[in-house]
Formats: sequence, C-alpha cells, structure tokens
Amino acid sequence: MAARYKDFSPDTMTPEQKTVYDDIVSGPRGRIYGPFLVLMHNPGLASAVQKLGAYVRWKSTVPERLKELAIACIGRFWGPHVEWATHSQFAVKAGIDPVVIKAIEEGRRPDFAKQDEAVIYDFCMTLLEKKQVDDATYAACLNVLGERGLIDLMAAFTHYSTVSMALGTFRVPAPQGYPAPSFPHGR
Repeated sequence: MAARYKDFSPDTMTPEQKTVYDDIVSGPRGRIYGPFLVLMHNPGLASAVQKLGAYVRWKSTVPERLKELAIACIGRFWGPHVEWATHSQFAVKAGIDPVVIKAIEEGRRPDFAKQDEAVIYDFCMTLLEKKQVDDATYAACLNVLGERGLIDLMAAFTHYSTVSMALGTFRVPAPQGYPAPSFPHGR
C-alpha cells in the first residue's frame, strides 16, 4: 500500500516546522522518522506529540521491559506495521521472551514466566478491548507499578495510540530491515 503523506523535506520548512525539527533532532531521537514524517506537516501537533513521547520513552517510571511490553500490545492492537516492527524488537531487547512476543503477534495470550509481565499484559489488553479495567486488574497493576507508574503507563497508552493511529492512517512504512508481522495491517 502506498503511503498517504508527502515526503517531509527540511529544505522547505516553515519557521514553525524548523523550530520543531531542531527540537526533535537535538533531542534523544536525533532525527525525524516514523510518525514525525507525517506530523511535521502540523508542527504544533508534532511538538506536543514529541514532548509526550520523549517523556514516555526516556523519563517514565515504568521499567523498560514492562513499558516495551505495553507498547507492543498497543502496537499489535492498533496494527500499524511500523509500530509493531520496532517496538516488538525493543521489547525483546528489554528482556521480554521472544515466545511472548510471538504469541502477542499471533493474537494469543502468552504463557508468562514472569508475573509482572502477565499483570501488564492483562491490564493492557483489558483496557484496549473493554475500554476500561475492573477493580482486580487495576489493583494488580497498581501493585506492580505504583500510582506514578500506572499514570506513566496511561501516558504510554495515550502517546502510542496516537502514534499508531497516525502511522496506520497515513500508511507509514516500517523501517528498512524490520520484518513485516504475520498479522494483516490492522487487527
């Protein structure tokens, strides 16, 4: 499928785009990629999304392994290949068993060896599928992450749902070298 956005060119930036561009490339991302290929066409939104994303990626109190598991669940739910391709690999690098990632890719609940991963998965999938969480699921996640961590997890949901919808809507391709998932684009 063809992308639904114009290529972004630093040579033709407006002053507002230049400000956002400089902010992004001077930060930990170091370059414009993924959703920012689209979002730079709306620099005000690109700025807001990149600030939330920078907090979620580099300042969140959620342990990296659990955060990447949650992002993989979000990416799988919304279905853009680029989100799944990148964050499923980040999850493995952060310590999630590849067997767990494969089960998520196939749309199955994994058999978890680690209880905290099962809690995060159940919380994520309950919220994504039912649009709310029951008291027991909430309490289990609160016990694993604490109040601030649970709030940070909600920030990840906000950011990566926004990113996933932008990537899917505008058909941003996965980076070169990242395999396409076994599921069709979208759930």
